[in-house]
Amino acid sequence: MYSTLVYLLIVISFFIILVILSQPSKQQDALSLLSTDKSNTLFETQKPRGLSYLLMYITGFLGILWLILGIVLMILGNN
Repeated sequence: MYSTLVYLLIVISFFIILVILSQPSKQQDALSLLSTDKSNTLFETQKPRGLSYLLMYITGFLGILWLILGIVLMILGNN
């Protein structure tokens, strides 16, 4: 059971990396914010829509699942 949970944790870690890398960037270019007059766009909030919202939700879910599995493995490893 312990080794199955370790393999599951590795697979979830891989999926977290894939989901994070597939998310669109929030900024076009950090240097363009400094060179233009649109420096206040850094602090404006934009609601994620469509695919970016789904990827954000999946990232959060996988992160929580990864954390719970890590805690369970830590408890099983101490026993």
